[in-house]
Amino acid sequence: MDLWPSLQAFLQSVRASSFSAAAREAGTTPSAFSKQVAKLEAHLGVRLVVRGAKGLELTPEGQELFQRVDRAFEDVADACTHASRATEPRGLVRVSAPMDLGRDWLVPRVAHFSRAHPQVEVEVSLSDRFVDLLAERFDAALRVGASDDGRLMRRALGRMRRSFCASPAYLRAHGTPRRHADLADHVNLAYLRGSQRDPWEFPSGGTLPPRGPFACDNNAGIRQGALDGLGVAWLPELTIAEDVRRGALKVLFGGQPEEGLPVSLVFPQGRLLAPRVRAFLDFFAQEARTSLNPAPTPSARR
Repeated sequence: MDLWPSLQAFLQSVRASSFSAAAREAGTTPSAFSKQVAKLEAHLGVRLVVRGAKGLELTPEGQELFQRVDRAFEDVADACTHASRATEPRGLVRVSAPMDLGRDWLVPRVAHFSRAHPQVEVEVSLSDRFVDLLAERFDAALRVGASDDGRLMRRALGRMRRSFCASPAYLRAHGTPRRHADLADHVNLAYLRGSQRDPWEFPSGGTLPPRGPFACDNNAGIRQGALDGLGVAWLPELTIAEDVRRGALKVLFGGQPEEGLPVSLVFPQGRLLAPRVRAFLDFFAQEARTSLNPAPTPSARR
């Protein structure tokens, strides 16, 4: 007799205190659990459980079996985990990332990751579309902003800060805003989310609905508009770092820092992570320590 399914049903039923509760957790029927436990009792020739007023109760024989089997299953689980961690990472990792952060931060580091883990293949999908990891079979996603998806685990990486900027040509033609309030008198290049333009948020407090002749659902398009002198843009520091360095864009307001949006790697919960996925998460979490802005401490916030 194959005892494994019956022993599993026995353990789950005892932990849940009833066949019904164990069946709900496993997505099956109470009779399926009851039959497995009955089969185990018939094989051993002893009664293991009885139905009491508060649910299943163990007989002395059932109590001894439960303690021994529970420890044995823990040993098996530990052995499997150890074996998995000892395995060299190999295989395919599918990752989703927003266009700008993926292009400017993640992709430039993939070569380093590949040299460290030559048996791992990486597929990166760059899109500002919010993908469903489970339905679309992604192993992980780089996310900006908060998420309340209870199906996902989150590994915090840091913060993505944004700066207001414009081209020197635009500033010569329209003047340089000295305060955030001055932006209301300037051409604003807005990020388009669906049919709505994202409001601008100021580190000192307050918001501004951006107005102007151009909006785009991708920061690369907004950056190009700023480079072409169309107006003022609010863009991630990573996106404009090279443009600022070569003088093609000028950061306004002295680069007054904002708290920034949280950046995380998310991945499906309830799964034993494959070594290739764990290696990817560990590598990019380590990279983020020196290449992304840390979260501000409470004393630094105003």
